[in-house]
Parts: sequence; structure tokens; C-alpha cells
Amino acid sequence: MVNRLLKPVASRLGWLVLGIAIGGGVSWAWPSQTAVAFSSDRNDKFAVTTAMTGPTSEAVFVLDFLTGQIRGFSLNRTANQYMWIYSRSIAQDFGVDPNKPARYAMISGLAQPQGRGGAAYAPSYIYVAELSTGRVQPYAIPFRNQRGSTPTQLIPVPGLQFAFAEPRETE
Repeated sequence: MVNRLLKPVASRLGWLVLGIAIGGGVSWAWPSQTAVAFSSDRNDKFAVTTAMTGPTSEAVFVLDFLTGQIRGFSLNRTANQYMWIYSRSIAQDFGVDPNKPARYAMISGLAQPQGRGGAAYAPSYIYVAELSTGRVQPYAIPFRNQRGSTPTQLIPVPGLQFAFAEPRETE
């Protein structure tokens, strides 16, 4: 009698063990994918975003809306110091009047820019949009493994116009 009661339990337990074994084998054999995440935030005076600068490193970029300056800082994790500093005056790139407030948005994204003349670039672009000009301007990030002594300029790449540009208000 006891054997007859344990037989369905043993059968279910066998199926459970078989399912766990198959699931474990599939998850072990399945190729793993690295999770990649970028973050951006802003308020009325500045925007901040992160971007990958190398296989295991990233930089934080801050765009000051008042001055039209973008600065980036890449942290060397082994030395616990900033390895590389980036900068660019984007107000000049967009041709906005520095005495009037510009309306910027900034994000980063993965890219594979081609280096010219032995230059190496990070696997990311910084994308900046300005509403009154109706332009989106991407910037390539130069990359080196050594610490830089002076800020490095971000490199503008061909941008685009987006359709809903509005004329600049005159005051």
C-alpha cells in the first residue's frame, strides 16, 4: 500500500529533477550577454549622462546650459583618479547667442567610430540637441589608455536637422 502511494511521488520527483537538469544545461550552454546601461538626467541648468569610453570604463559628461560647455571625466578605477578629461564649447557648434538661454538635451549611445591617422575613439557618441536651431550634433570621444595632461576636445561628426525646430524668441 505504501509503495503504491510513493510511486506517483517518485514519478513527479523524477520529472522535476529531469526538468531542473535540462533547464540548468540550457542556461549553462546559452551564450551570455553583457548588460549595458547608460543613464541621463537634467534640470533647468545642466544635463548629465554617462558613456562607455573603453571595454571596462565609462565617463560622465556634464553639459552646462548657461555657458554651452560640455565636460567629461573618465575615472581610472585602478588609480582612483580621473584619467581623461574632455571638453567642448557646443554653443559655438550650434551658433547660439551666449547671452540668450539655449534649450539643450543630451544623451549617449553606442557607436563604432572609425579612427583616422592612428586616432582611437571610444565605442560611444554623445548626442546633443538644441531646440531653437533644430539640430542634433553627435560627438565622438577620443580614447587613450594614458592619463591626459590637458582636456581633450570632443570631435563633432556630421549632425542632422530635426523637423520641429522653432524660431528663437526675441526679447
